[in-house]
Amino acid sequence: MKKQIMTTIAGFTAAGLLLFTVATTQAQASASISTDKATSVKYVGTQDDVILFNVSVDNPSGNKFSVIVTDNEGNQLFREVYNDRKFDKRFKLPKSETGKLTFVVRNFRDASDDVYSFEVKNRVVEDVVVTSLK
Repeated sequence: MKKQIMTTIAGFTAAGLLLFTVATTQAQASASISTDKATSVKYVGTQDDVILFNVSVDNPSGNKFSVIVTDNEGNQLFREVYNDRKFDKRFKLPKSETGKLTFVVRNFRDASDDVYSFEVKNRVVEDVVVTSLK
């Protein structure tokens, strides 16, 4: 009787794992659909006292475009005009810049803007270890 119960449990476990694997595979396939977007801004991480962002622009015709970075109050932290065909630049912003950061990539040929906003929050985590001394 115990052997039969263990065999049934093993069968259900194998079936559950198979269904989980199929569901996971479908989720990954749908998440990997690529877009034809020529501009991307990605949060890379932090290093020392800076926040890192990577800006990429695929500009095969070599048209002029600008990259503008503003803080939550609208102050411009960076503005530059480029005409690179394959633009890839890493931006280092101070960690003190908390709040909303906005990256605008403006194409001068058709006056279009690609706007990316990031919410930057700093959190302090304190660990306290209590030991008993006798």
